[in-house]
Amino acid sequence: MVLYKLLKKAADNLPSGFKPMARKLYYQDGHWAHPSMKKFGTVQDLYYWTSDSDLDTLLVLQNYFSALFPGLETATSGKVTMYSRNGILLGEKAFEVPRFGGAKVRVSSLLQEFDASAENDHGVLEVYIAIPEQVVEHLRDQKSFYFWDRFYISYTNKMGQNCFVHGVDKTHIYRHGEPDPIYWTDTPANMEWSPETPVDIEDYAKFTVIMINRSSQEAGVTLTLSDIHDNSESWIASIPSKGVHRFVLSKDETKDLHPRELRMKVTGMVSRYGRPMVFKQFSNGAISAMHC
Repeated sequence: MVLYKLLKKAADNLPSGFKPMARKLYYQDGHWAHPSMKKFGTVQDLYYWTSDSDLDTLLVLQNYFSALFPGLETATSGKVTMYSRNGILLGEKAFEVPRFGGAKVRVSSLLQEFDASAENDHGVLEVYIAIPEQVVEHLRDQKSFYFWDRFYISYTNKMGQNCFVHGVDKTHIYRHGEPDPIYWTDTPANMEWSPETPVDIEDYAKFTVIMINRSSQEAGVTLTLSDIHDNSESWIASIPSKGVHRFVLSKDETKDLHPRELRMKVTGMVSRYGRPMVFKQFSNGAISAMHC
């Protein structure tokens, strides 16, 4: 990554007429989106999971290769890798995905299989689905080709209600034939993000702001809440690599602020697109999840 930054700085100082040629040479046999994307592979993201006495997480995974290449044999395999809130590996679960088929995985079942302790009630997970061999052969003549599936993950409560949220960012680059993935983001970018939607905290029994660290290093994140009178409260968290932090807000937590039209600001966002996810729990038991 240091070499990449040095080369980028050098390229920025080139005369404009030489930049296209330099870019072509640098990305030879690679993909323009990232210098580590060589030949063929997939890009995967970390997703927030939770499983406790009220909530559970459900994965319904589709063989998207079948839709893209209906004339090919696209049966393949994959795995779900689960981490604790502190980025500690809990376990991996392999699965098979038939042609035009899918796989259904419930997080509570995985936790039992991994013999995880009761304190592991939330964390992050990553799904990897291997490129079918016939698809790889079909793409051999391409210079570089990568798949990025921003699938939806489902959260369900004991009342049977489901809510869904999709992937927004990138964590690992999986190169076909290589055993170990590469981080998309090595060093935390320390960016700021101010969601455009105000929060009326009295509308919720619990309002949770969720931040994931998709980089290879520990990241410091600050959530600031400001009211219509410009009074503010801040909460600070240090998130390990492949870890997650939940800022749980309630009327008691924000009692010193005016409850209507609260504005959020996140400082220390790890990557450009790694914006926070909010999980809303209402007094009637309903749930909702979204990125903001």
